[in-house]
Amino acid sequence: MLKARLFAGLLTLGALAAAGDARAEGMSCKNRLVSTGDSVYKVRSLCGEPDAAQRRVELRTVKHRVRQPCDHDKEVTCEHVIERTVEVVVDEWTYDFGRNRFIRFVTFEQGALKSVRAGSYGHKDPA
Repeated sequence: MLKARLFAGLLTLGALAAAGDARAEGMSCKNRLVSTGDSVYKVRSLCGEPDAAQRRVELRTVKHRVRQPCDHDKEVTCEHVIERTVEVVVDEWTYDFGRNRFIRFVTFEQGALKSVRAGSYGHKDPA
């Protein structure tokens, strides 16, 4: 009896973990899947307007490897790492699909879907 309960509990945890991984990759809207890399346009056309939207610009430092003349011998090229600061546009959308589904927090970077997180159950009446 105890072994059966333990086994059932482990199966449930495994299913929840697998569902959590799937949610991180995308979400379903009107029986269509949007996933990482999709454009803002595609997500809006399949899922509709978000219930809330925020935009911010983040400054990030990126590193690039370049070949340049070496300091000690200008006729030889060496690999250098150059850092520069770039602006990244981050859009965060919230979808509330109703009380029988989880709220989705959708993050875009530079217009491409970066991540989807699930929140608590929604608040709106189901459509």
